[in-house]
Amino acid sequence: MKEKIDILVSKAARIAQTVKSTPGRVRIISHYDADGITSASIMVKALLREGRDLHLTIIKQLGEDIVQELAKEDNSIMMFLDLGSGHLDLIQKYLVKEGRLIVVADHHQVQGDAPSVLHINPVNFGVTENISGSGMSYLLARAMAEENKDLSELAIIGAIGDSQMGSIGPNWGLHGINREILKDAVSSGRIKLMKGIRLWGRYTRPLHKALEYSVDPYIPGISGSESAAVQFLQEIGIPLKDKKGEWKKLGNLTEDEQKKLATGMIKERIRDGHENPDWIFGDVYELEKRESCKDASEFATMLNATGKLKKHDLGVRLCLQSPGSEDDIKAVLESYRREIGKAMEIFRRKEKEMKKGTEQAVYIDAGDRISEHVISNVVSIITKSDLLEGKDRPVFAFVKTEDGKIKVSARASDKLVRDGI
Repeated sequence: MKEKIDILVSKAARIAQTVKSTPGRVRIISHYDADGITSASIMVKALLREGRDLHLTIIKQLGEDIVQELAKEDNSIMMFLDLGSGHLDLIQKYLVKEGRLIVVADHHQVQGDAPSVLHINPVNFGVTENISGSGMSYLLARAMAEENKDLSELAIIGAIGDSQMGSIGPNWGLHGINREILKDAVSSGRIKLMKGIRLWGRYTRPLHKALEYSVDPYIPGISGSESAAVQFLQEIGIPLKDKKGEWKKLGNLTEDEQKKLATGMIKERIRDGHENPDWIFGDVYELEKRESCKDASEFATMLNATGKLKKHDLGVRLCLQSPGSEDDIKAVLESYRREIGKAMEIFRRKEKEMKKGTEQAVYIDAGDRISEHVISNVVSIITKSDLLEGKDRPVFAFVKTEDGKIKVSARASDKLVRDGI
């Protein structure tokens, strides 16, 4: 595996140097999720440091219509990040012309061929996991200049946003090339690596709400119920508020309180018969240079919210720490939460109509009743909550997209993922 990774890194270095030595404007096209936004932000920052003129566009998906529009533009360099590998034939057909450099840096499955394109994808080297689109973008940026080592922070955020934690390895943390990128983030002072309880909302959510909304790890009898979460904390001796009257959060619990919480969560999972009740711990990635959001998982969620609510520019500004971006994100996050809450309420009311189950799986036909932008969140919640009888079945959800297509979102329980089913 090390030999394959070395070849991948070596190719990234060659492409990076080709980009640096090719004059002219750089056109960047990237995906609209957290991984795509961080991929774009990494490359934007690296190219700005080179003094390059550039134009960035964030899109939901690449298709023939978009490629044809790009063909009308006159750019010396075109870079496709976190997408493009599935549309190599289109890129070759419409965009290749004399004097133009085209780069595709992606990690998704490859379809077609584009001999005139500088295409780098770990799949082609037998590296099928543990590096995201942002990781690929980082390999290019890192090869451009030593100072770009600090952009490793964004690559880690992108990997987390791309769900490359949790189902990888026994320690619920980043592995493979991502682990090597993490070393850069730690050594450059951008990320602090710790071990802790894997609850989302470490610094932003009251502890009882973090427990209520926890789907990974799932806490039987507590996840999905605010009153049960409050009662649970009272029973294990953790007050809801601190001495200043502020809600307690996971990030500011004492060491003794953290032990009480962990013990209580494990006991609940044992009582419910979980095969691995102690799978509540994992890597915690704390962002050292960001004030309003210190947790990498929370930051990745912010970026996903900006993408799904078509605030891509805000997502990039957040990554680049542009003035005012942290204030603007609050309204976007609130809107995102409302969308998810609305979708969950629709599912609860229409569950009998929408849900069909077999011994092998659960199928949810949401039609146009739930937005394509939050269906993945809904499926994640359903998979780990009391809404699903028999938690050892995968869930497949189908929704109509804005352009009339069908989007499929699928999730499986921790046990199924760990067993490789």
